[in-house]
Amino acid sequence: MSLDVKKIPIFADFDEKEIGAISGMALKSIIQQGEFVFRENDPGDTLIILELGSIRLTKKIANGDEHEVVTLGSGSYMGEMSLFDQGRRSTSGQAMERCEIMVIPLNLLRSLLDQNATMAAKFYKRLASGIARRLKYLNEDFVALKKFLATRG
Repeated sequence: MSLDVKKIPIFADFDEKEIGAISGMALKSIIQQGEFVFRENDPGDTLIILELGSIRLTKKIANGDEHEVVTLGSGSYMGEMSLFDQGRRSTSGQAMERCEIMVIPLNLLRSLLDQNATMAAKFYKRLASGIARRLKYLNEDFVALKKFLATRG
């Protein structure tokens, strides 16, 4: 399995040396269809990069039912919130097909970024852009839901 870190949007601005540093700390893995990559409330101690495949994120609601939040495809990443809050996983992630992933321990990633301000700036700029994009889509979904509920009225 050959994972190309440069194709992952949050690493797109990295030079070869920086790519090498990330690749050197990444654990590569294959997840089979139906397997869970992580479960809600697991420790959020890794950044998971989905190189190939699709992963469905679900969240349990009060009555115990699981509801799909989103399905992520190749090039996506999960676990970035733990870079900031060091919390637990807010969703479960299940492989919808055979997936190739990289798992990057957050303690190693934080240490690397703390030692390299240029690399950190590139990474956090791309990460912020991704979070902003997700928030934009969430806002659009929220408005659509409000409109739908208003029509049921």
